Amino acid sequence: MKLDALLRAHGFMKVERPPEIWEADTEDTRFVPLLGEMIAAALAGGGELAELTLNASNVVVPVDDDDHSERIDSPPSGDFVAITVSGATDLGPDGRWHPGRRSNAKLLEQLGDCLVVAGARYAYVRRMPPKGSMTVFLARTS
Repeated sequence: MKLDALLRAHGFMKVERPPEIWEADTEDTRFVPLLGEMIAAALAGGGELAELTLNASNVVVPVDDDDHSERIDSPPSGDFVAITVSGATDLGPDGRWHPGRRSNAKLLEQLGDCLVVAGARYAYVRRMPPKGSMTVFLARTS
């Protein structure tokens, strides 16, 4: 999925992005509902739409040769497009989500089906009062 048009369509929010954003391994019909839920959660937590930030980032998570166990606190290794919705909002406690695992964050549990359908590989909620954020990692299209 090319994200350029989607980011331009969200000009009613603050949009941050690199000059060249990678394509994400998902489809708009699978990802847009998740993005809508992320924005709705930020609004329900007290955020003002025009004050929320939509951020898209290219992220590389290196292979950790010293760690042969599954990483629980971080995303898997690989190339990702990370999408974040953040602002002065309360999204609940910090937490992480991995496919096939229960999350310790209520919001991520509620959005679990949307995360799976969108093809998310990792997600997290972070609280930094008075701000909060939710980030979703999508695999980069090869």
